[in-house]
Amino acid sequence: MARVLLVGYITELLQERQRMLQAAGYEVTLASSLAAATAAIEQEFFDVAILGFSVPDDDRNQMAQTLKQARPSTKIIMIYFSSLKNTDLADALMQTSTSAEDLVRAVNHIVGAQNRERLA
Repeated sequence: MARVLLVGYITELLQERQRMLQAAGYEVTLASSLAAATAAIEQEFFDVAILGFSVPDDDRNQMAQTLKQARPSTKIIMIYFSSLKNTDLADALMQTSTSAEDLVRAVNHIVGAQNRERLA
């Protein structure tokens, strides 16, 4: 089962996305602060990390750097509102208007590609 780190500062939105990802068969860890995300990254391996638009640019950049240093194979999806600053470490970008279903499809695509790379 692929593991997903879901980071955001809006609880209701996090919980909705968590339910959709779990229903699709993913193990999901939530983080609602920079400290919680950093602790999770240090303790666990994630196939995909989703950094929500509610995460301030500086925190998002710090999380992306920490992820890429600690776990280079983790793919990062950044969800943005209107700014595309500090997204150079993102493996994928999605708008805030992205539905939960589209987010699940994006994670499915990324995890599928990771699995194919591991088997090659």
